Amino acid sequence: MFSKTVSPVVADFGASSVKLLQVTDGDVPSIVAAAELEIPDEARGNVDRRFAFLAEELPGVLRQHSFEGKRVLCSPASSHFIVQQNRTDESSPLSADDQVAAEVAGRMNCLPKAVVARSFPIPGSERDRVVLAIARDDVMRHVDLFKRCRHDLVGVQPDQVPMLHAFDHLHRRDEDRSISTMYVDAGWGAVKVAVARGGQLVFARIIHIGGRQFDEIAATTWGCTSTDARGRRRQAEAATVAPRVIAGPTTTDPGGGSVMLRAGMAKADADRNRTGFEANPAAATTEDRRTGEPAPTLAGVTTACPQPDFLEVHETIADELSMCARYAQASLGGPIDRMVMLGGESHSRRFAGHLARRLGIKTSVGDPARRLLDQTPNGVGPLEPGREYPEWVVACGLCAMGAA
Repeated sequence: MFSKTVSPVVADFGASSVKLLQVTDGDVPSIVAAAELEIPDEARGNVDRRFAFLAEELPGVLRQHSFEGKRVLCSPASSHFIVQQNRTDESSPLSADDQVAAEVAGRMNCLPKAVVARSFPIPGSERDRVVLAIARDDVMRHVDLFKRCRHDLVGVQPDQVPMLHAFDHLHRRDEDRSISTMYVDAGWGAVKVAVARGGQLVFARIIHIGGRQFDEIAATTWGCTSTDARGRRRQAEAATVAPRVIAGPTTTDPGGGSVMLRAGMAKADADRNRTGFEANPAAATTEDRRTGEPAPTLAGVTTACPQPDFLEVHETIADELSMCARYAQASLGGPIDRMVMLGGESHSRRFAGHLARRLGIKTSVGDPARRLLDQTPNGVGPLEPGREYPEWVVACGLCAMGAA
């Protein structure tokens, strides 16, 4: 009998947590091990504090959760990356990759050899390229971190690349390769955008707005700490998420998430209508029935807790995504067919629904972990059946790349 082989351990370094995942190899993988290490608020905005925290905590997490082997693939936090669109000069004696490295080095004020850059030609144009770059020192910092964990870092990927690979199973047919998709990974520190035709990257961007701004607004409104505000936000968002149906056939179309999106939005609307209806009788008692005017001796009292107003942040993100969509459509030579919401902030159906309405693109919430949980019915670590995990998209994509 042959034992099952497993993927390398993958590590998705987000601004708020590190997600670790390992799966079996094969067309239908199952989960071997999974863990999530949350980064404390005081370490999130400071790179040195974050690495000091990870150096202390990460080795123990890897030991405690039964990860196999010593090979690791990772995706560093988006704050380490420069993402831009670049046009190369065909008459230059330098290769396209060398031109890209020189361009990015100029922005980073360093020598080209101090930059690790990858570029992807836009389909239909060899001159126009999507550039994803990171300082070599930042790569070596991750190498040293895993050496402390007694693991070997064998690959580093920017978020946008595994985001696409997490949905490789949707682009196997020839007709699927012509579908244009905008992937929006809305996290705590930033919104990462990738537009692809089939599985080919066409456009990428990092928008440095995210859950952090939502936490700050909520903390101000509720008069509490950002940590407490985050917990209350999650509870409120969980109340508007339609439960995922476990029984029945499994769909491989991320558009299936649009059903959950519509159901969640409908529930939120119903809750608002019900709240308004229940408030009316109380309001009626403050009126003088003879005149219809407010009774002079009674004043209405509301028991409703003030709710944070995220509209300005929603609008800012929607404006940025609209610009991304226009640029990407020019490169594609046609419209974007669908938008897939990912990341922890996509749990908010109010946020996802607002973006869908503003951009006017068919939208769904992606859940690439569902395929893994279908083969791991009891769940592993923080991944439990019956819940959505759009925030695990990068980890799932890294596993797909490691198993390839």
